[in-house]
Amino acid sequence: MKRYDILRHIYHIAENADRILITGQGDPDGDSLGAELALYDILIQSREATTSDRIPEIVITNHCPVPDQYAFYPKVDTVIPFEQIPYKAFDAGFVLDSGTDRIGNVLPVLETCQHIINIDHHQSRRKGIETLAWIEPETCSVCEMLFAFFEHPAWHINLTTDIASYLYAGIIYDTGSFRYPKTTSRTLQIAAKLLETGCDFARISEQLFLEKPLSSIRLLQEALNTLQCSASGKVIWSRITQDMLQRAGASLNQDEGIITEYAFTKGTDVAALFKEVSEREIKVSFRAHGALDVGKFAQKMSSHGGGHARAAGCTLREMTIRDAEEYIVAALEQELRAGQK
Repeated sequence: MKRYDILRHIYHIAENADRILITGQGDPDGDSLGAELALYDILIQSREATTSDRIPEIVITNHCPVPDQYAFYPKVDTVIPFEQIPYKAFDAGFVLDSGTDRIGNVLPVLETCQHIINIDHHQSRRKGIETLAWIEPETCSVCEMLFAFFEHPAWHINLTTDIASYLYAGIIYDTGSFRYPKTTSRTLQIAAKLLETGCDFARISEQLFLEKPLSSIRLLQEALNTLQCSASGKVIWSRITQDMLQRAGASLNQDEGIITEYAFTKGTDVAALFKEVSEREIKVSFRAHGALDVGKFAQKMSSHGGGHARAAGCTLREMTIRDAEEYIVAALEQELRAGQK
């Protein structure tokens, strides 16, 4: 189904739904959260323009709470903790920036929906329980995808400053401020239109990438003190343990930006960051700037893995952090050697 038809189909589903669930990847990030908040405003605005006597009840929730670094998003309090959702059944559900298999505790509630719409741009996404899928692996972010709502005649909506702020934040988050390969001329054209609304693009960039609490800086110091390179020099990695979090006075969701500090180290192809969730559960983030597709690699390493060619992650269970490092680094070295043949 083409984008135009998908958007028309979504319109008819949304117009006839009284209770709508919006969710995304288990750990919200700049793109998924921006997309959730933007879609919320789009759906409310659309219904007000047509049948104001039937405004839908819309709930945004995720498996994990919103990380502190996104507290500056307008109306971020619209996102409620999963434990506080007022309903256990919905007419329609949207899953953004993730497959339906990666939304954690929200899945049983999503399964109550008659219509499940999956909007995603991850190439490694697995087909799930969605009834309608809008997937664009070639697009830089879900927030860029959502701009298409404003180009479709069925949707009677205006591009507000708040919506522009959400979409701009998501786009610059997933493009690394327009540095990554999926940035296109359309990406930049959309960004220009978002800026025309008067959204404070400079402040959004500062708050998204530069402003950090002291505990995050201390955690960065702890992580960089563990930095290692593989024998070939092609793989570089560091770790975050629970002891390090305690010393830094930080939480695990403050790891944002740590891997980018060394991801482009000259001579390396892949960077990894190992994060100790518990003694036997390790999350791993990957960044690549060589030929290796870390999205496919992450999917191969774990059923809880996937992402993009240049940025991905996976979760390893029943493994200590040291075992995880040994396992992943050896596998990366093997993949890189195979790619040279």
